[in-house]
Amino acid sequence: MAEAEQRLGSVQFGPFELSLETQELRKHGVPLKLSGQAIQVLAMLTANPGKLVTREELQKRLWPGDSFGDFEHGLNAAVNKLREKLGDSASTPSYIETLPGRGYRFIAPIEGSVGTDSKDSGLGSAQEFPARKNLLMRAVTAAVILLVALLCVAYWRSEPKPPIVTKVTRITNDGRAKNPLNPPVTDGLHLYFTEGMPYTTGSGIAQVSAAGGETTLLATTLRDVWAVSSISPDRSQLFVARGATEDTIQLWAQPLPAGTPHRIGNIAALLATWTPDGTHIVYGDGDKIMVANRDGSEPRRLAKLPGMVLCIRYSPDGQRIRFDLADPRIDSISIWEMDGSGKNIHAVFPNWEESSVQAGGNWSPDGAYYYFQAGRGDNQGIWVMPERRSVFRRRAGAPSRLTSGPLRFGPPVPSSDGKRLFVLGEEPRVELLRYDPKTQRFDPFLSGLSVGLVAFSSDQKWIAYVSYPDMTLWRSRVDGQDKMQLTFPPAQVYGPRWSPDGSQIVFMDVRSGSPWKIGLVASSGGSVEVIAQTETSLADPNWTPDGKFIIFGKPSSDGKGGIYRLELNTRRVYQLPNSGGLFSPRVSPDGRYISALTVDQAKLMLFDTGTEQLAKLADGLQLGYNEWSHDGKYVYFRENQSGASKLVRVRMRDRMAEDVLSLKDFPQLPDILSLWIGLTPDDAPLLMRDRSIQEIYALELQFQ
Repeated sequence: MAEAEQRLGSVQFGPFELSLETQELRKHGVPLKLSGQAIQVLAMLTANPGKLVTREELQKRLWPGDSFGDFEHGLNAAVNKLREKLGDSASTPSYIETLPGRGYRFIAPIEGSVGTDSKDSGLGSAQEFPARKNLLMRAVTAAVILLVALLCVAYWRSEPKPPIVTKVTRITNDGRAKNPLNPPVTDGLHLYFTEGMPYTTGSGIAQVSAAGGETTLLATTLRDVWAVSSISPDRSQLFVARGATEDTIQLWAQPLPAGTPHRIGNIAALLATWTPDGTHIVYGDGDKIMVANRDGSEPRRLAKLPGMVLCIRYSPDGQRIRFDLADPRIDSISIWEMDGSGKNIHAVFPNWEESSVQAGGNWSPDGAYYYFQAGRGDNQGIWVMPERRSVFRRRAGAPSRLTSGPLRFGPPVPSSDGKRLFVLGEEPRVELLRYDPKTQRFDPFLSGLSVGLVAFSSDQKWIAYVSYPDMTLWRSRVDGQDKMQLTFPPAQVYGPRWSPDGSQIVFMDVRSGSPWKIGLVASSGGSVEVIAQTETSLADPNWTPDGKFIIFGKPSSDGKGGIYRLELNTRRVYQLPNSGGLFSPRVSPDGRYISALTVDQAKLMLFDTGTEQLAKLADGLQLGYNEWSHDGKYVYFRENQSGASKLVRVRMRDRMAEDVLSLKDFPQLPDILSLWIGLTPDDAPLLMRDRSIQEIYALELQFQ
């Protein structure tokens, strides 16, 4: 290469002439000011037209004794100066093409050269030059076309490909209830998860081999376990949330494989995670992400978000934090991200319209993939988003779906080798049971159907019920004859009530993604009429005995909700006096009273429709689902206490409460809607028993 440069006197291209003897670059004969290094770079490039001149060759020739940093600076400055004088562009070059990470190539035609000895110049005679020039141009053009075609194919094929699920293996087979909102966690060898319900049967920490096998309960003093959330980086302890109610949640650390648990400061968080170095704890506190020392001391705010924070996860490199952000106003959950310092907060999938629910995400151990749950109901599934970029810096355009029914899979947890996903699979199903207080025995009611939320007509000849889990409304005779479906998806029905004359049924539409509203449908079938809806949810509609009014509640934790009366003829709605801060209204059979719960669920109140005054009927730790007996002498309700639930009734005559039935060992779904209680016409309690399949599965992954 150097010999070719020495033999040439000058090189011409376009309006430029490079004189190697005088070390000048001229444009239309006018000298351009350039440094010696820039001239020498141009000389090496023009001496090898169409060929790659590597950065190593340039360094060895022109910067032999310089450090790498000095060489990089000098070469970049020289090339930039050349492009400035040539009027060239790095993105659309006419003279100097950059081959990233490799070097440069001179791509303009060499129009001629003048040497001290044409025989020694290596360029041939004047007659030979045009033919050689045309041949060279054709070869260069063909090479460029081929290169562009190869680059296009490579770019098209470069989009990162998601894995596919090739096999589903059941890991547990114990038949016990598991919380679908709380995914398992793994230390590589075992899976840890919660079993049971703190509201009913009690709950604890279960473990199973990651390869599958027998489920055992972890030996611990912790009771009323709500969730497990993270194993420390050294795999020595597990975060556990416990408490009898949501207001008494505490964060604990459970040593592994066994040991005495200890409280983590005063942190009251359902879910928490460790920083990658194990020195700090990160957790959600309402709309804030907090960080504290590993013992829970010195908590401080890391970021404030526009919603409730859930499920915090660090990326494998520790540079990013992702979390679920819940917006209760629109019943939506989305995945957000920020850097480790709490800056650059943004939604991960801001323009993805596949689902209003994205939650429970986890990175693969190498950070190449991000797995998460998305969708609602039957459309729920596991999705994956490739995280790595191709050589062209290209990322996957959108998430890809990994699973589709019939089981609903909860948030995915990658195995330690990244080849499997552990998920909780659920096929929801319930069985309606009637409890006989005399024999103290449960008997099936509407046997063979997965239904709940039964209401009886005034003449006791008809029933309205809601199928589960699709939540559609049906009516039939008490013996199951003359069955008719009254509502259809997307409506999701809850709390049906017959009108006194049996001609209509009022209910709540509790579909996801919008505030609850009140609907009305004829018991003989027909279109549904929405009779009340607002920007906030409305709940628990029921009739006054004369059939002229519908009483309903507007739950609100700020005390601005209350009990409302809707006049059917005029559709006029007004709030009952002294009812602020109450919800779950129930009208007594004679219409004189309305029982209702306080928003903190600590008191059962009695509203006198004649005097418009309130009185306390009962109190407890957490009350729910109040229901009048058909003779009006009792109000039944659920009470949750010390991690278990029971059915209680209070006598109207003297306000005395008495236990009816312990629900400690009664299996129920971890679904607030399935905790309903009802009464048959003879006031025998009706309950929904969990008959679901809830087991942990492993999804085997194949990478493309």
